[in-house]
Amino acid sequence: MERLIKLTDVDRPDEPLEVEIERMTETTLRVTVPKTIVAFELRRPREGAAFEGALGGRYFTYTPAASAKPGRRRG
Repeated sequence: MERLIKLTDVDRPDEPLEVEIERMTETTLRVTVPKTIVAFELRRPREGAAFEGALGGRYFTYTPAASAKPGRRRG
């Protein structure tokens, strides 16, 4: 089953990017953009912080829900 999430664009918060989680660890979130070949990573600068990453000139953040379990492969 796919796990879709929305990443927040810091410059355009009303225009989120919907992505699928490929892998999540404590420090790295790897996502794919549905119906494309695009994949990229967001990283956490410190424990408890939001994941941060850029794609094509856009800068995204994501704060997982407390119930998310890092290290589990999605999909």
